[in-house]
Amino acid sequence: MDLGFIIEGWAGHLSYLLLVLSMLMRHMLWLRLFVIASALAGIAFDHFWLQNPVGVFWQSLLVVVNVAELALLWRNDRRARFTPEEDRFRETLLSGLSPGRTRRLLDMGRWETLPSETVLTHEGQRPEFLTYVATGAVRIERQGRLLRLVGEGHFIGEMSLMGDGLAVATAVMQNEGWGWRIERPKLDRLRESNPAAMAAVEAGVARDMRAKLAYQNAGPDSAAQPADGPAD
Repeated sequence: MDLGFIIEGWAGHLSYLLLVLSMLMRHMLWLRLFVIASALAGIAFDHFWLQNPVGVFWQSLLVVVNVAELALLWRNDRRARFTPEEDRFRETLLSGLSPGRTRRLLDMGRWETLPSETVLTHEGQRPEFLTYVATGAVRIERQGRLLRLVGEGHFIGEMSLMGDGLAVATAVMQNEGWGWRIERPKLDRLRESNPAAMAAVEAGVARDMRAKLAYQNAGPDSAAQPADGPAD
């Protein structure tokens, strides 16, 4: 192997290595930082080794664009504001997103009052919404039989994100509550347009389901007692 090829062009190799590593980053901040580092190494290689002004120009433009995008991310994070309910929601179930991206995700849905006896999911049907219940309790029923009550701070309709998307139980508000709801078609579009945001939602769903199953396995047998059992 010609080691001179590697040693003499180390800046060029470093540029491409950093670019490859950037593709492995799941967080947008680190992805852009690696791209900037790759471009800076590319500028050094094009200027000092190749004397290539065209390469220097385009690599410099890449740096400028990514620095501008980082500035926008920083501005959006600084401007993001949340209500107490939204803070609790994002800290427990949306922890993988930056404040700015969390704000945009929450704005895709809506917060609304959930009157008593509101049906959130129908057994055997595809839920229209993914619902986060901030306050209130939800009655979980299957074939007309009460299974348990699900308390506040949990998703309802999360099973629709997996498999055939059909609810395995009927979920009904036991009393008036307050919650955040997002339509299923918006989640489908989010999966295509913003995989990172959808991954954060799915991670929150997985944490919520683990919490419910842990309570179900260790909790009381009484179905009438509030619990965190399967939501749909």
